[in-house]
Amino acid sequence: MADVHYHIERPGPRSRYIIAHLLGAMPGWHAQEVPDLAAFMEIPGPKLIYGQRPVQGAFHILPEGLLSRTGLGQEDPATARWHQVPALFPVDGGDMPFDIFSASFFLLGRMEEYGPVQRDMHGRPVSGALHSARNGYQERPVVDEWLHGLARAWRQKDPRLPDLRRTCSQVATLDADNGAMYLGRPWWRSAGSAIRDLLKGHASRLRDRAAVLRGKMPDPYAVHGEFLALARENRAGAIINFLAAPRGKFDHAIPVRSICMRQVIQLAARHGAVGLHPGYSSSDSPHRMAEEKKLVEAAFGQPVTRSRQHYLRMALPGTMNALERAGIREEHSMGFADAVGFRAGTCTPYPFYDLHAEAPTALVVHPFAVMDSAMAYKMRLSPEEAATKAKQLVDAVRAVQGTFISVWHERFLSDYGDEQGWGRLAREVITYARP
Repeated sequence: MADVHYHIERPGPRSRYIIAHLLGAMPGWHAQEVPDLAAFMEIPGPKLIYGQRPVQGAFHILPEGLLSRTGLGQEDPATARWHQVPALFPVDGGDMPFDIFSASFFLLGRMEEYGPVQRDMHGRPVSGALHSARNGYQERPVVDEWLHGLARAWRQKDPRLPDLRRTCSQVATLDADNGAMYLGRPWWRSAGSAIRDLLKGHASRLRDRAAVLRGKMPDPYAVHGEFLALARENRAGAIINFLAAPRGKFDHAIPVRSICMRQVIQLAARHGAVGLHPGYSSSDSPHRMAEEKKLVEAAFGQPVTRSRQHYLRMALPGTMNALERAGIREEHSMGFADAVGFRAGTCTPYPFYDLHAEAPTALVVHPFAVMDSAMAYKMRLSPEEAATKAKQLVDAVRAVQGTFISVWHERFLSDYGDEQGWGRLAREVITYARP
Protein backbone atom coordinates (compact mmCIF):
# COMPACT_ATOMS: atom_id res chain seq x y z
CA MET A 1 0.00 0.00 0.00
CA ALA A 2 1.50 3.32 -1.05
CA ASP A 3 1.92 6.15 1.46
CA VAL A 4 1.30 8.78 -1.22
CA HIS A 5 0.18 8.79 -4.84
CA TYR A 6 1.06 11.34 -7.51
CA HIS A 7 0.08 12.22 -11.07
CA ILE A 8 2.28 14.05 -13.59
CA GLU A 9 0.29 15.95 -16.20
CA ARG A 10 3.14 15.92 -18.74
CA PRO A 11 5.45 13.10 -17.64
CA GLY A 12 9.02 12.82 -18.87
CA PRO A 13 12.33 11.42 -17.64
CA ARG A 14 13.20 14.55 -15.67
CA SER A 15 9.91 14.83 -13.81
CA ARG A 16 9.69 11.10 -13.13
CA TYR A 17 13.26 11.07 -11.75
CA ILE A 18 12.98 14.03 -9.40
CA ILE A 19 9.45 13.36 -8.14
CA ALA A 20 10.27 9.72 -7.40
CA HIS A 21 13.28 10.92 -5.37
CA LEU A 22 11.54 13.75 -3.50
CA LEU A 23 8.42 11.77 -2.68
CA GLY A 24 10.06 8.35 -2.29
CA ALA A 25 13.63 7.73 -1.20
CA MET A 26 14.19 11.17 0.29
CA PRO A 27 11.29 11.23 2.79
CA GLY A 28 11.25 7.45 3.20
CA TRP A 29 7.73 7.13 1.80
CA HIS A 30 6.35 4.52 -0.55
CA ALA A 31 5.27 6.82 -3.39
CA GLN A 32 3.39 5.55 -6.44
CA GLU A 33 2.81 7.32 -9.73
CA VAL A 34 -0.71 7.00 -11.15
CA PRO A 35 -0.52 7.77 -14.90
CA ASP A 36 -4.29 7.68 -15.49
CA LEU A 37 -5.89 10.91 -14.31
CA ALA A 38 -9.35 9.41 -13.85
CA ALA A 39 -7.95 6.65 -11.65
CA PHE A 40 -5.87 9.20 -9.74
CA MET A 41 -8.94 11.28 -8.96
CA GLU A 42 -10.63 8.29 -7.36
CA ILE A 43 -7.73 7.31 -5.09
CA PRO A 44 -8.26 8.12 -1.39
CA GLY A 45 -5.43 9.24 0.85
CA PRO A 46 -2.63 11.77 0.37
CA LYS A 47 -1.98 12.59 -3.27
CA LEU A 48 -0.13 15.22 -5.29
CA ILE A 49 -0.60 16.50 -8.80
CA TYR A 50 2.15 18.12 -10.85
CA GLY A 51 0.43 20.01 -13.62
CA GLN A 52 -1.41 23.11 -14.71
CA ARG A 53 -4.84 22.03 -13.45
CA PRO A 54 -5.57 21.27 -9.79
CA VAL A 55 -7.44 18.15 -8.74
CA GLN A 56 -9.85 18.08 -5.83
CA GLY A 57 -8.19 16.70 -2.72
CA ALA A 58 -4.68 16.66 -4.23
CA PHE A 59 -1.77 18.87 -3.28
CA HIS A 60 -1.00 20.98 -6.34
CA ILE A 61 2.48 21.88 -7.63
CA LEU A 62 2.45 24.17 -10.66
CA PRO A 63 5.24 23.41 -13.17
CA GLU A 64 7.62 26.19 -14.21
CA GLY A 65 8.57 24.31 -17.37
CA LEU A 66 12.15 23.18 -16.76
CA LEU A 67 11.25 19.52 -16.48
CA SER A 68 9.47 19.55 -19.83
CA ARG A 69 12.46 21.04 -21.62
CA THR A 70 15.38 19.04 -23.01
CA GLY A 71 18.99 19.93 -23.50
CA LEU A 72 21.09 22.11 -21.28
CA GLY A 73 20.24 25.69 -22.08
CA GLN A 74 21.55 28.46 -19.82
CA GLU A 75 19.41 28.20 -16.72
CA ASP A 76 19.77 30.98 -14.15
CA PRO A 77 16.59 30.59 -12.11
CA ALA A 78 14.93 33.47 -10.35
CA THR A 79 15.05 33.20 -6.58
CA ALA A 80 12.42 34.27 -4.06
CA ARG A 81 11.94 33.69 -0.32
CA TRP A 82 9.55 31.15 1.18
CA HIS A 83 9.35 30.91 4.97
CA GLN A 84 12.89 32.35 5.20
CA VAL A 85 14.20 29.72 2.75
CA PRO A 86 15.53 30.68 -0.71
CA ALA A 87 13.14 29.29 -3.33
CA LEU A 88 14.09 28.77 -6.99
CA PHE A 89 11.73 28.88 -9.99
CA PRO A 90 8.90 30.91 -8.37
CA VAL A 91 5.44 30.39 -9.87
CA ASP A 92 2.14 32.16 -9.42
CA GLY A 93 -0.35 29.47 -8.46
CA GLY A 94 -0.55 26.05 -6.88
CA ASP A 95 -0.15 25.16 -3.22
CA MET A 96 3.51 26.28 -3.12
CA PRO A 97 4.85 29.57 -4.51
CA PHE A 98 7.67 27.86 -6.41
CA ASP A 99 8.21 24.73 -8.47
CA ILE A 100 9.99 22.53 -5.91
CA PHE A 101 10.60 19.80 -8.46
CA SER A 102 12.28 22.07 -11.04
CA ALA A 103 14.30 23.72 -8.28
CA SER A 104 15.49 20.38 -6.93
CA PHE A 105 16.28 19.03 -10.40
CA PHE A 106 18.34 22.12 -11.23
CA LEU A 107 20.53 21.51 -8.17
CA LEU A 108 20.76 17.72 -8.13
CA GLY A 109 21.26 17.58 -11.89
CA ARG A 110 24.13 20.14 -11.57
CA MET A 111 22.84 21.84 -14.71
CA GLU A 112 25.08 24.88 -14.39
CA GLU A 113 28.22 22.71 -14.24
CA TYR A 114 27.62 21.47 -17.78
CA GLY A 115 27.92 25.03 -19.02
CA PRO A 116 30.70 27.65 -19.18
CA VAL A 117 30.96 28.15 -15.42
CA GLN A 118 34.19 29.67 -14.07
CA ARG A 119 36.73 26.98 -13.16
CA ASP A 120 40.02 26.90 -11.30
CA MET A 121 43.41 25.66 -12.52
CA HIS A 122 42.35 22.05 -11.88
CA GLY A 123 39.13 22.37 -13.86
CA ARG A 124 36.87 22.48 -10.80
CA PRO A 125 33.93 24.89 -10.62
CA VAL A 126 34.71 27.96 -8.53
CA SER A 127 32.12 27.91 -5.76
CA GLY A 128 31.59 31.66 -5.82
CA ALA A 129 30.47 31.50 -9.46
CA LEU A 130 27.66 29.03 -8.76
CA HIS A 131 24.02 29.97 -8.31
CA SER A 132 24.02 28.95 -4.64
CA ALA A 133 26.83 31.36 -3.72
CA ARG A 134 25.44 34.18 -5.82
CA ASN A 135 22.04 33.82 -4.13
CA GLY A 136 23.10 33.16 -0.55
CA TYR A 137 22.24 29.51 0.05
CA GLN A 138 25.58 27.75 -0.46
CA GLU A 139 25.72 26.63 3.19
CA ARG A 140 22.10 25.44 3.37
CA PRO A 141 20.78 22.03 2.31
CA VAL A 142 17.86 23.77 0.62
CA VAL A 143 16.49 20.69 -1.15
CA ASP A 144 16.07 19.00 2.23
CA GLU A 145 14.59 22.19 3.67
CA TRP A 146 12.12 22.33 0.78
CA LEU A 147 11.10 18.74 1.46
CA HIS A 148 10.30 19.60 5.09
CA GLY A 149 8.36 22.66 3.91
CA LEU A 150 6.45 20.59 1.38
CA ALA A 151 5.48 18.08 4.07
CA ARG A 152 4.26 20.85 6.41
CA ALA A 153 2.19 22.55 3.71
CA TRP A 154 0.79 19.26 2.42
CA ARG A 155 -0.13 18.07 5.91
CA GLN A 156 -2.07 21.28 6.52
CA LYS A 157 -4.16 20.39 3.48
CA ASP A 158 -4.31 16.64 4.23
CA PRO A 159 -3.53 15.58 7.84
CA ARG A 160 -3.29 11.95 6.69
CA LEU A 161 0.15 12.62 5.16
CA PRO A 162 2.69 10.40 7.00
CA ASP A 163 5.62 11.87 8.88
CA LEU A 164 8.98 12.06 7.14
CA ARG A 165 10.92 8.87 7.86
CA ARG A 166 14.39 10.35 8.09
CA THR A 167 17.11 9.95 10.70
CA CYS A 168 20.33 11.89 11.28
CA SER A 169 23.53 10.08 10.41
CA GLN A 170 27.14 10.85 9.64
CA VAL A 171 29.85 9.41 7.42
CA ALA A 172 33.53 10.27 7.93
CA THR A 173 35.79 9.75 4.92
CA LEU A 174 39.56 9.80 4.63
CA ASP A 175 41.51 10.14 1.39
CA ALA A 176 44.77 8.17 1.59
CA ASP A 177 46.67 10.52 -0.71
CA ASN A 178 49.97 9.21 0.63
CA GLY A 179 49.51 6.07 2.72
CA ALA A 180 52.65 7.00 4.66
CA MET A 181 55.01 9.94 4.81
CA TYR A 182 58.33 8.13 5.12
CA LEU A 183 57.58 4.42 4.86
CA GLY A 184 56.91 2.34 1.76
CA ARG A 185 59.07 4.34 -0.64
CA PRO A 186 62.07 3.12 -2.65
CA TRP A 187 65.48 3.97 -1.19
CA TRP A 188 66.31 6.42 -3.94
CA ARG A 189 63.13 8.42 -3.29
CA SER A 190 63.82 8.43 0.44
CA ALA A 191 67.37 9.61 -0.22
CA GLY A 192 66.20 12.32 -2.59
CA SER A 193 63.58 13.53 -0.13
CA ALA A 194 66.16 13.59 2.67
CA ILE A 195 68.48 15.75 0.56
CA ARG A 196 65.60 18.09 -0.25
CA ASP A 197 64.71 18.41 3.45
CA LEU A 198 68.34 19.21 4.20
CA LEU A 199 68.50 21.92 1.52
CA LYS A 200 65.28 23.46 2.83
CA GLY A 201 66.55 23.52 6.39
CA HIS A 202 64.15 20.86 7.70
CA ALA A 203 66.63 19.16 10.00
CA SER A 204 63.85 17.79 12.21
CA ARG A 205 62.42 15.88 9.27
CA LEU A 206 65.78 14.27 8.62
CA ARG A 207 65.80 12.99 12.19
CA ASP A 208 62.18 11.87 12.01
CA ARG A 209 62.70 10.09 8.70
CA ALA A 210 65.62 8.16 10.12
CA ALA A 211 63.68 7.29 13.28
CA VAL A 212 60.68 6.04 11.29
CA LEU A 213 62.81 3.93 8.94
CA ARG A 214 64.59 2.38 11.94
CA GLY A 215 61.28 1.57 13.63
CA LYS A 216 61.90 3.99 16.49
CA MET A 217 58.97 6.28 15.67
CA PRO A 218 55.57 5.77 14.00
CA ASP A 219 55.16 7.28 10.56
CA PRO A 220 53.48 10.72 10.94
CA TYR A 221 50.79 9.73 8.43
CA ALA A 222 49.92 6.48 10.26
CA VAL A 223 46.59 7.99 11.31
CA HIS A 224 44.24 5.44 9.76
CA GLY A 225 43.61 3.31 12.83
CA GLU A 226 42.93 6.34 15.01
CA PHE A 227 40.56 7.71 12.38
CA LEU A 228 38.62 4.45 12.18
CA ALA A 229 38.36 4.27 15.98
CA LEU A 230 37.14 7.87 16.12
CA ALA A 231 34.41 7.12 13.60
CA ARG A 232 33.35 3.99 15.45
CA GLU A 233 33.19 5.84 18.79
CA ASN A 234 30.87 8.43 17.29
CA ARG A 235 28.59 6.12 15.30
CA ALA A 236 29.90 7.33 11.96
CA GLY A 237 30.28 5.23 8.87
CA ALA A 238 33.96 5.27 7.90
CA ILE A 239 35.43 5.08 4.39
CA ILE A 240 39.10 5.28 3.43
CA ASN A 241 39.71 5.96 -0.27
CA PHE A 242 42.96 4.66 -1.76
CA LEU A 243 44.97 6.26 -4.53
CA ALA A 244 46.41 3.72 -6.96
CA ALA A 245 47.45 6.02 -9.83
CA PRO A 246 51.08 5.91 -11.04
CA ARG A 247 53.27 8.51 -9.41
CA GLY A 248 52.92 11.92 -11.03
CA LYS A 249 52.89 15.62 -10.29
CA PHE A 250 49.67 15.36 -8.28
CA ASP A 251 49.67 11.65 -7.39
CA HIS A 252 52.06 10.83 -4.54
CA ALA A 253 50.74 7.72 -2.79
CA ILE A 254 52.96 4.76 -2.08
CA PRO A 255 52.05 1.79 -4.30
CA VAL A 256 48.98 -0.17 -3.19
CA ARG A 257 51.04 -3.34 -3.76
CA SER A 258 53.51 -2.30 -1.07
CA ILE A 259 53.35 -4.08 2.28
CA CYS A 260 52.72 -0.78 4.04
CA MET A 261 49.71 0.18 1.92
CA ARG A 262 48.27 -3.32 1.90
CA GLN A 263 48.28 -3.23 5.70
CA VAL A 264 46.36 0.05 5.67
CA ILE A 265 43.84 -1.36 3.19
CA GLN A 266 43.27 -4.44 5.33
CA LEU A 267 42.84 -2.21 8.41
CA ALA A 268 40.19 -0.19 6.58
CA ALA A 269 38.45 -3.40 5.48
CA ARG A 270 38.27 -4.67 9.07
CA HIS A 271 37.00 -1.51 10.70
CA GLY A 272 35.34 0.51 7.94
CA ALA A 273 34.96 0.50 4.18
CA VAL A 274 37.46 0.61 1.32
CA GLY A 275 37.00 3.10 -1.49
CA LEU A 276 38.81 4.06 -4.68
CA HIS A 277 40.52 7.44 -5.10
CA PRO A 278 40.92 7.73 -8.90
CA GLY A 279 44.05 9.67 -9.80
CA TYR A 280 44.34 13.25 -10.97
CA SER A 281 44.17 12.40 -14.69
CA SER A 282 41.33 9.89 -14.43
CA SER A 283 38.69 12.45 -15.41
CA ASP A 284 40.63 13.09 -18.63
CA SER A 285 41.41 9.41 -19.25
CA PRO A 286 38.42 7.47 -17.85
CA HIS A 287 39.92 4.06 -18.71
CA ARG A 288 42.36 4.62 -15.86
CA MET A 289 39.56 4.27 -13.30
CA ALA A 290 39.01 0.60 -14.06
CA GLU A 291 42.77 -0.06 -14.07
CA GLU A 292 43.30 1.65 -10.71
CA LYS A 293 40.23 -0.04 -9.28
CA LYS A 294 41.70 -3.46 -10.12
CA LEU A 295 44.87 -2.60 -8.21
CA VAL A 296 42.95 -1.64 -5.07
CA GLU A 297 40.74 -4.72 -5.38
CA ALA A 298 43.81 -6.95 -5.67
CA ALA A 299 45.10 -5.58 -2.37
CA PHE A 300 41.63 -5.57 -0.79
CA GLY A 301 40.54 -9.00 -1.99
CA GLN A 302 36.97 -7.86 -2.68
CA PRO A 303 35.12 -5.63 -5.16
CA VAL A 304 35.36 -1.89 -4.52
CA THR A 305 32.08 -0.01 -5.02
CA ARG A 306 32.85 3.41 -3.45
CA SER A 307 34.88 6.21 -4.94
CA ARG A 308 35.97 9.85 -4.70
CA GLN A 309 37.94 11.70 -7.36
CA HIS A 310 41.42 12.94 -6.44
CA TYR A 311 41.33 16.77 -6.27
CA LEU A 312 37.57 16.38 -6.87
CA ARG A 313 38.30 16.54 -10.60
CA MET A 314 35.39 15.31 -12.68
CA ALA A 315 33.72 15.98 -15.99
CA LEU A 316 29.95 15.63 -16.16
CA PRO A 317 28.59 13.25 -17.19
CA GLY A 318 31.68 11.40 -18.46
CA THR A 319 33.37 10.75 -15.12
CA MET A 320 30.17 9.47 -13.55
CA ASN A 321 29.43 7.21 -16.50
CA ALA A 322 32.96 5.78 -16.44
CA LEU A 323 32.73 5.09 -12.71
CA GLU A 324 29.41 3.31 -13.16
CA ARG A 325 30.83 1.17 -15.97
CA ALA A 326 33.75 0.28 -13.71
CA GLY A 327 31.37 -1.03 -11.05
CA ILE A 328 31.27 1.95 -8.69
CA ARG A 329 27.91 2.40 -6.99
CA GLU A 330 28.64 5.22 -4.50
CA GLU A 331 30.31 8.45 -5.64
CA HIS A 332 31.65 10.87 -2.99
CA SER A 333 33.09 13.83 -4.94
CA MET A 334 30.08 16.17 -4.75
CA GLY A 335 31.38 18.98 -2.60
CA PHE A 336 33.43 22.16 -2.79
CA ALA A 337 37.22 22.28 -3.13
CA ASP A 338 37.35 25.94 -2.07
CA ALA A 339 34.49 26.33 0.39
CA VAL A 340 32.13 24.47 2.69
CA GLY A 341 28.48 23.80 2.03
CA PHE A 342 26.19 21.86 -0.23
CA ARG A 343 27.29 21.86 -3.87
CA ALA A 344 24.11 20.06 -4.98
CA GLY A 345 21.93 21.77 -2.38
CA THR A 346 21.32 18.58 -0.40
CA CYS A 347 22.66 16.42 2.41
CA THR A 348 20.81 13.32 1.21
CA PRO A 349 22.33 10.79 -1.23
CA TYR A 350 20.65 10.79 -4.63
CA PRO A 351 20.94 8.95 -7.97
CA PHE A 352 23.01 10.75 -10.59
CA TYR A 353 21.04 12.04 -13.58
CA ASP A 354 22.84 12.13 -16.96
CA LEU A 355 21.73 15.32 -18.71
CA HIS A 356 23.27 14.24 -22.01
CA ALA A 357 21.32 10.97 -22.07
CA GLU A 358 18.32 12.54 -20.27
CA ALA A 359 18.13 9.51 -17.99
CA PRO A 360 18.86 8.61 -14.36
CA THR A 361 21.68 6.21 -13.58
CA ALA A 362 22.34 3.55 -10.95
CA LEU A 363 25.23 5.59 -9.52
CA VAL A 364 24.32 7.18 -6.17
CA VAL A 365 25.94 10.50 -5.29
CA HIS A 366 26.85 11.02 -1.61
CA PRO A 367 27.42 14.78 -1.16
CA PHE A 368 29.85 16.00 1.50
CA ALA A 369 29.61 19.24 3.48
CA VAL A 370 33.14 20.00 4.73
CA MET A 371 36.72 19.20 3.75
CA ASP A 372 39.79 20.05 5.83
CA SER A 373 41.97 21.19 2.93
CA ALA A 374 39.30 23.62 1.66
CA MET A 375 38.98 25.22 5.08
CA ALA A 376 42.75 25.45 5.59
CA TYR A 377 44.12 26.26 2.13
CA LYS A 378 41.27 28.02 0.32
CA MET A 379 39.20 29.63 3.07
CA ARG A 380 42.34 30.23 5.14
CA LEU A 381 40.60 29.49 8.41
CA SER A 382 42.42 28.71 11.62
CA PRO A 383 41.67 25.30 13.18
CA GLU A 384 39.41 27.05 15.69
CA GLU A 385 37.54 28.92 12.96
CA ALA A 386 37.27 25.74 10.91
CA ALA A 387 35.73 23.88 13.86
CA THR A 388 33.13 26.61 14.34
CA LYS A 389 32.27 26.65 10.63
CA ALA A 390 32.04 22.84 10.40
CA LYS A 391 29.74 22.70 13.42
CA GLN A 392 27.41 25.18 11.72
CA LEU A 393 27.15 22.77 8.81
CA VAL A 394 26.49 19.88 11.22
CA ASP A 395 23.64 21.89 12.73
CA ALA A 396 22.20 22.60 9.28
CA VAL A 397 22.23 18.87 8.46
CA ARG A 398 20.81 17.91 11.83
CA ALA A 399 17.92 20.36 11.38
CA VAL A 400 16.70 18.43 8.32
CA GLN A 401 17.57 14.95 9.62
CA GLY A 402 20.15 14.45 6.88
CA THR A 403 23.55 12.81 6.53
CA PHE A 404 26.63 14.80 7.50
CA ILE A 405 29.60 13.68 5.38
CA SER A 406 33.08 15.04 6.06
CA VAL A 407 36.35 14.67 4.14
CA TRP A 408 39.74 14.37 5.85
CA HIS A 409 43.33 13.85 4.78
CA GLU A 410 46.31 12.17 6.40
CA ARG A 411 48.44 15.31 6.50
CA PHE A 412 45.85 17.20 8.55
CA LEU A 413 45.10 14.31 10.89
CA SER A 414 48.86 13.89 11.47
CA ASP A 415 49.21 17.28 13.17
CA TYR A 416 52.72 17.25 11.69
CA GLY A 417 54.83 19.81 9.87
CA ASP A 418 52.94 22.56 8.08
CA GLU A 419 49.62 21.14 9.31
CA GLN A 420 50.54 21.37 12.99
CA GLY A 421 47.54 22.46 15.02
CA TRP A 422 44.99 20.78 12.73
CA GLY A 423 45.11 17.34 14.33
CA ARG A 424 42.26 17.97 16.78
CA LEU A 425 39.81 19.28 14.17
CA ALA A 426 38.51 15.91 12.97
CA ARG A 427 38.00 14.67 16.53
CA GLU A 428 36.10 17.81 17.47
CA VAL A 429 33.87 17.81 14.39
CA ILE A 430 33.15 14.06 14.21
CA THR A 431 32.37 13.98 17.92
CA TYR A 432 30.05 16.97 17.58
CA ALA A 433 28.26 15.30 14.63
CA ARG A 434 27.53 12.10 16.55
CA PRO A 435 23.89 11.14 15.78
